[in-house]
This record gives sequence, C-alpha cells and structure tokens, in this order.
Amino acid sequence: MGVRHRKLGMWSALPPYLGGKRRLCPTIFREVDRILPRKLWPGLTLLDGFLGGGSVSLYAKAQGFRVVACDIAERAIVVGEALIANRRVRLTREDVLRLAGARTSRPEAPQGPPGGVLGPVEAKYAPSTFTHEQARLLDNAFAMANTTPDCTKAALFRLLAIRVALLAHPMSQVRAGTIHRLETGEYESITESCLYHYVDGLRLTRPAKLWELAQAINAGVFQGEGTVLKRSVLDALPDLHAEVAYFDPPYPGVMSYEKEYRVIDEILEGASRPTSPFTAKDGAGMLDSLFERAVHVPVWVLSLGNAVVGIDELEAKMARFGRTTRATEIRYQHLPAVATEAKKAANREFLVVGWDPEAALLRGLERRKEVA
Repeated sequence: MGVRHRKLGMWSALPPYLGGKRRLCPTIFREVDRILPRKLWPGLTLLDGFLGGGSVSLYAKAQGFRVVACDIAERAIVVGEALIANRRVRLTREDVLRLAGARTSRPEAPQGPPGGVLGPVEAKYAPSTFTHEQARLLDNAFAMANTTPDCTKAALFRLLAIRVALLAHPMSQVRAGTIHRLETGEYESITESCLYHYVDGLRLTRPAKLWELAQAINAGVFQGEGTVLKRSVLDALPDLHAEVAYFDPPYPGVMSYEKEYRVIDEILEGASRPTSPFTAKDGAGMLDSLFERAVHVPVWVLSLGNAVVGIDELEAKMARFGRTTRATEIRYQHLPAVATEAKKAANREFLVVGWDPEAALLRGLERRKEVA
C-alpha cells in the first residue's frame, strides 16, 4: 500500500477525539520538513508527548518516523496499543462473529442474562447512557479483550468497543441524556437530531456494522515502529531519545478531556480521572517544566489554543531555552456543533516550532548545505 493511500485510509481507524489533529497533520509536518528534510525522517524518532486520539503518532508512523508516544489516560493507551505499536495484527470477520455471537446468545430483555447478573457496563450505564443491547455488546467486547492472550488483539477489541460507545451518541458526547427513551418508546420526547443519531446507533450491535467498524480500524494497521508508554511525558522525557518532540497538551482554560470522556474513563479504568493541571487557566506555566526536560530534543513542535495565552508568550518561552522559533496562527473550531458563532470566529490554534541551532543534528545539516 502506498503512503498516500495509506494516509487516506488510516484516519477511519481513529475514534473521533476532542482536539484531534488529523486536519492539521499536513501543516504540522510541513513545518517539521522546513527544519528536518522529509527524506531524513525514516530512522529518526518522533516523541508524541500527549498521544490523545493518536492522529499525529499515526501520521508520523506513516511518514517513516519511529514513534514513541506517551499518555496517562487508558483511552489513549488503547489507541496506541491497537494502532501505533501494532504493525500486523488485525480484527478478523471471525472475531466480529464471535463478538456478535456472544451478544446474541444472551437474551434481549432489559433484565439481562439468566440469574439477573449484568455486566459492569450494563449494570451501571443502561439504559441511562446506552441501550441494554449496546451495553451488553460493550461488556462482551471487554470480556473478550480480557481473555485474549494476544495483547494487541485485546487492544483492538477495546478500541472497537470505544468506537461503538462514541458512535452511540450525537457528536460522540457519551453521557446520560434521552437515549433511555428508545426503550420506553418515548420517541416524541427526543430532539429530532438526536433521535436520528440514536436510531442509527441501534445498528452498531449488528454483525454487518461491527465488521464495517472493524475494517475501518484495520486500515490503521501497517508496518512501522511504534512504542507506547503509559507515563506522564514530564516523568518520561529525561530518559527518552528523539529528534522531534510534538507537544499537544490539554489547552488552558477550555473544557477538560476528563470531563468530556468521563464515562469512557470510568468504563476503562473504573473511575473518573482528575483534571489535568495543563487545563487550568494558568496551565501554560506547565510548559516551562516541559521545555526544561526536553532540552536534549533538537526540534520541538507545540500546538496550543488561544483561550488564555498569546502566541508571543509561547515563542518567548521557547526562546528562553535557546530555541529559534517560528509560529503560525490557524483558525480552528473547538466543538463546532455546540460553540457559539462568536467563539468560532475567535478561536485560534497556535503552532509553534522551536529548534536548537547548536544541536549536532542540525549543525550537520547546515554543513551539508554549505558543501552542496
């Protein structure tokens, strides 16, 4: 499969993710190319300090970088283990039929399986957040993951479950709402736009739809080197070697990932996660510690929103560590389906590149240019 076609298909593998960077990846890597030519990327290492939804790591892997990705949230680690660190394992039709068979072998009545023993998702989240049938599918997917000896295949089952959970809700906002009215027949009490999505979500438990999702996930599995660490990048950085570090921390002053993905986190980890200190209004101050621990990495790329910080401030932070900088301001929409028009007009994404002109790698490039 050619790189271009691989990149076109691989996005279908990723779950929709708040703040995902798939649309910005060409711009991000164009900026890297201006410092480190693209022909050098195979064999170099890119550190993705905040894996999140996985788009930058997957794009970097497709471009030939060795990828090292860090995150502390299990939802991100699932994506990393299923796709970034995976070069050959895929979901099969037999896997999907086993999952569908496990679901259909259980009764469809809301009270659950014989003896009244419900799985953890169904017991806690049906019908408030998922229909009973959707919840049973999730329980079965996680049960299959927990009993699968191949860790990569287990991660693929978990990723498939996450995709189902997100797709069951409008705008992938998984939370209690009006979905329970599907089971009580109160369709007229559901907002029309939500009703269409909820009804479409009922198809997610069908074998044909599950296989469609599995094939989409498989499109993100290809050869390449990737390592995934469930660690804070602040703790991991001193021990990590990389030529490029991409930092996309939670943005200060905006809605936290922990709030947006509370239900997903509870399902995966058994509890909600504490809010990241990067999300606080003074969260930009965390960047100083981040940069201090990354001084050994020649090239930095930072993405950050403009809610409480300016682009000049970000460049100044990098300059204090001896970096030459270049910054780009990009219009972007944060939760466009629910944001006000004023918010959409004001939102900006800052992309700041900082490089160490004295780094041996970059000095070597300059000498080659002079000789040429």
